[in-house]
Amino acid sequence: MATGPAWALDQEAPAGPDGLPRGAPGHPWKIFNGARYADSLSYPLGVVVPAARRQLVTDQWQIYHVDSARGVIVSKWKALQHPLASYFMGKVTMRCVVHIEPLGRSRSRIIFRADLASREALTGNPMFGEAKRSYSTAARDYLIKVRQYLYDHRPRLRPPGAGP
Repeated sequence: MATGPAWALDQEAPAGPDGLPRGAPGHPWKIFNGARYADSLSYPLGVVVPAARRQLVTDQWQIYHVDSARGVIVSKWKALQHPLASYFMGKVTMRCVVHIEPLGRSRSRIIFRADLASREALTGNPMFGEAKRSYSTAARDYLIKVRQYLYDHRPRLRPPGAGP
């Protein structure tokens, strides 16, 4: 009798390079793309990208992908560590996606989005509203921290390739 991989019996595969366990046959991940939160900054793209990446790392996120030229930072997926949410929502993972767009030579727009992944549909879950409220607060706090870091370090910040 042929059987599938051992992880298929437990409905959980080893994590892929992005941190999200591979989907079990017939039981794929359902991804919810969170709302986008944006802020305009008086700094060029080359200064904002490292600051945005630094803040994700400071907030205990592992970085999966950075494209500095395009202004994209993606964290690895990690498990949602909230006992009440886990009880009502089951296994939920999350990641952060940050886009930085140039608005001329010395201004940028930073856009933060958090995604959730679950084996079950999230939108009908009674805890989903609470999860979105928590996300909204975390997104706002992230943008405030990036802005504050840039302000606190403004004399020392130089875009890559800039002179002294």
